[in-house]
Amino acid sequence: MKFFLKFLVASIIILPVSGIYAQNNLSQTLSNLSNDAASAYLGPAVSGFGADINSNWFHEIVQPKILGFDLELSFVGMGTFFNDANKTFSATGLFRFSASQAATLTSSITNSTYQKGVINEIITQDLQVGISGPTVVGSKNQNVVITFPGKTFVFDNQSFSVPQQNISLTDVKGYLNNLPILPVASPQLTIGTIAGTSVTLRYLPSMKLNSDLDNITYYGIGIQHNPAEWLNIPIPVDLSIGLISQTLKVGSVLKATGEAASLNVGKTFGFGLFSISPYANFAVEKSTIDVNYTATYNTVTGYENENISFSENGANNANVTIGTNLRLGLVNINVDYSISKYNTVSAGLGFIIF
Repeated sequence: MKFFLKFLVASIIILPVSGIYAQNNLSQTLSNLSNDAASAYLGPAVSGFGADINSNWFHEIVQPKILGFDLELSFVGMGTFFNDANKTFSATGLFRFSASQAATLTSSITNSTYQKGVINEIITQDLQVGISGPTVVGSKNQNVVITFPGKTFVFDNQSFSVPQQNISLTDVKGYLNNLPILPVASPQLTIGTIAGTSVTLRYLPSMKLNSDLDNITYYGIGIQHNPAEWLNIPIPVDLSIGLISQTLKVGSVLKATGEAASLNVGKTFGFGLFSISPYANFAVEKSTIDVNYTATYNTVTGYENENISFSENGANNANVTIGTNLRLGLVNINVDYSISKYNTVSAGLGFIIF
């Protein structure tokens, strides 16, 4: 049973996390970046992951009946597509240089006393810089580069001009190596029906997969309601509204949330245990990743830690999904495609228990 639970956890923790941890844990990677740089670096993974976890909740329209007992265990998989524009970034923002980086910037100052004084000026402040390179889903053979635009510093009543230079962050690469699609998988359980309403649950308990990976927890709930239960008028198609909310946590470093509200339309052709049901839905959605980590700076008084926290919103705000569910006896098979700023394909295999 323990192995089975670990398999389920592994199936949902997906590449955005496991790929980063393969070479460094998330907090170590982010500790090399300022708030602005980390936000740009993680951006595509935030959007892709948010689109994934908001997908494939409802593949059948709940029936408009007062009371019934329906139980389905499903395994769903989702994948959000990335294009070349998602694999690199270029931004401006604040950055705190380390002592070794500042030494590189000031290598043209030949007097060691003056150089040390200018280094201390640099490492005690956040400087406006250019930030570019691979995002987390970009090439593992490229590093994020900080472009120092050049600046004049004053030390001991003298001015020292430090020229424009590039500093390569060797510990920050595109670890997912030009990933074309971001996959996610999860078990889910759907229970119904009360007054035309069903509930879908996704849940995995907190678990640590290995010594490098922080504890991971995932849970979510979706509610679907068919208004035909109380409209008392004939409707030529199956119709429902749905609401979902979910949370995934990776230790204290990362917390991802997703919410969506959808209008779902479908029609079943066939009979009994053998049918095909095309469906479509329109959803408004939101996804957010809250990031919290500690950056260590080398100051004139020694090393100092600073807690950095920020939230990054996924790019998708609304989507249109089209798909089909095929029922073969006690098995449901569904495939659908969501169109938005980040497009997503998903599929599910469900087993009808009752």
